[in-house]
Amino acid sequence: MFSLSLLAILAATTSALSIPFTKNHGPSLTPRSGSTAPNPVSQLLTIAPTSNTCLNASFPSECVVSSMSIVQAMVDSFAAYNITTAAEQAALLSWMAFESGDFKFNRNHFPAPGRPGQGTRVMLMPNFVSEYAASIPELKTGLTAAGSDVDKILSLVLADKYSFASAAWYYGTHCSAEQKEQVKNGGKSGWETAFVTGCVGTTVTDDRTEYWVRARSALGVTVD
Repeated sequence: MFSLSLLAILAATTSALSIPFTKNHGPSLTPRSGSTAPNPVSQLLTIAPTSNTCLNASFPSECVVSSMSIVQAMVDSFAAYNITTAAEQAALLSWMAFESGDFKFNRNHFPAPGRPGQGTRVMLMPNFVSEYAASIPELKTGLTAAGSDVDKILSLVLADKYSFASAAWYYGTHCSAEQKEQVKNGGKSGWETAFVTGCVGTTVTDDRTEYWVRARSALGVTVD
C-alpha cells in the first residue's frame, strides 16, 4: 500500500519514512502519524509558489490550488508508474508546475488561442494525449466516441487523477532506461540533457531550472 506522503518524503529510503516504494536520493511525500515531517501541501507550495490561490486565474475552471487531494493524485501516479526516487519525482513535479503555470492551466492557450488538443498538467502534445487516453481502460468508450476530435480526447484526461498522472505516464513510457538513469544520478546536466531536451524534447530555460531547483530542495535532493 502507498500512503499519502509529503512531497519531500515520496522518495525516502529510510525505514522511518512511510513510503516503501521510494528508494533513494532523499526523502519523499507522506508523514506517518505523529511524524514531524513537513506538511505535504507546504512542500508543494515550495515548488509551485502561486498555487495557493486561483484568484484572478485566466481560466478559473482549469485552476486548482495545492491541496492534499492533489498531493494524493501525484503520489498515486508515482506508485502506478513506479517512479521510485526523489530525483525522478523532482523532475516530474517541476515539469508539472512549470508547464501548468503553478497548476493554473490544463489546456494550451499560448499563443492565443492555443493549440487544440494540447494539455494536461505537462502540456502533452495531441498525439501523446491520445496515446495516454488509450492507455486508460475506463476511457475506452469515451475515446471511441471522441473519434479524431483532439479537444474531446483531451477532455477525457483533464480530471485531476488523470491530468496529474500524465507526467509519470510519459516518463514511464517515453523515457529510455539510459535517460532515467541520468535523471536519477546525473544531477543538473543529466536532467537537462536526458530529461528536458532528450526525453521531453523541449528547451532548458532559467524559469524551468528554477522549478527544478525548488523541487529538488523540497524533496531533500542535492542540487548539483
